[in-house]
Amino acid sequence: MSTKVSIGAIDIGKGMPALMIAEIGLNHNGSADLAHKLIDEAALSGANVVKFQKRSPADLATAEFIDQPFLKCPLFGRTQRQVRERLELTEAELVELKKHADSLGLYFCVSAFDLPSLETVIRLGGLLKIASHSITNGPLLERVKEAGVPVVMSTGGASPEEIERAVDILEDNPLILLHCVSAYPTPDQLVCLDTIPYLRDKYELPVGFSGHEKGIELSVAAATLGACVIERHFTLNRSMMGLDHGISLEPLEFAQMVRNIRRIESARGVSKTVFPEENPARLNYHVAVCSARDIKKGEILRREDLVCKQPLRDAGRFFTGLELAGVIGREIVEDIKIDTPVPREIIK
Repeated sequence: MSTKVSIGAIDIGKGMPALMIAEIGLNHNGSADLAHKLIDEAALSGANVVKFQKRSPADLATAEFIDQPFLKCPLFGRTQRQVRERLELTEAELVELKKHADSLGLYFCVSAFDLPSLETVIRLGGLLKIASHSITNGPLLERVKEAGVPVVMSTGGASPEEIERAVDILEDNPLILLHCVSAYPTPDQLVCLDTIPYLRDKYELPVGFSGHEKGIELSVAAATLGACVIERHFTLNRSMMGLDHGISLEPLEFAQMVRNIRRIESARGVSKTVFPEENPARLNYHVAVCSARDIKKGEILRREDLVCKQPLRDAGRFFTGLELAGVIGREIVEDIKIDTPVPREIIK
């Protein structure tokens, strides 16, 4: 497995800026015009990727299931089949949306939920997403393996054994896992953010976070824990009718999340030296070894002759308080008055 995946000019993995996916999904409500507006807003909000969904309802589910009454979106239909078909974009519309995304420097991504839709997504190019619902769809995964395309795969609702089997199938594909919980919205106590480093260490793969929780705080925390991808549903307005608007971020929220994550990324790292910007505080408020009395040339310094006081002023010229023990027992070669930093050059 690889801990880094390259998508176009972007490298994704540990220590790299998180990839921000605006999951437009079905929030276009079946309107290509609204889909284009969402792409524009996603670009302005700091997204790197816009993601859509593609289904063939009849190929995805049994007739009995999709023809049952479906009350969630009555304006779009009375059954799940009617709603799903109402919300589907055509391949031609997706082609135009990809061109739009490309023109704005955004990567285009589509979740394929069934084999016919997968063929559409492969023809489109761009980035392929395996949604949580599809992680146990063996034939779909086998076709993805055969295509050899880069894949982002969510893990919501899958057992550890199922995740392992799916990863094994896609072991030769460039693969990014997304920790995900398929509860909408996800209560905080179910988010389990420590799963992100756990999956990364277990599979030695880039691991991100697909969030369905309220607010942006936990998604920001996910990035702090090393999530290399942050995916959130994206809408113009949460009050709109539709399947996923209520669990989505609006543009200003998405933009705030991106700003917070980018700030955290800029603050990460390991400090191994004293920064020049620290010198005013260091040189004024760290202590130097000073004389506790007037000391004459030739005297051997004792502990009671010395005290540590601010300012240090110059660590190259004066001893820091940590060096006190190394000064005791040494000869002073010049007179020094009380309450004066002891210069290194007058100690023999």
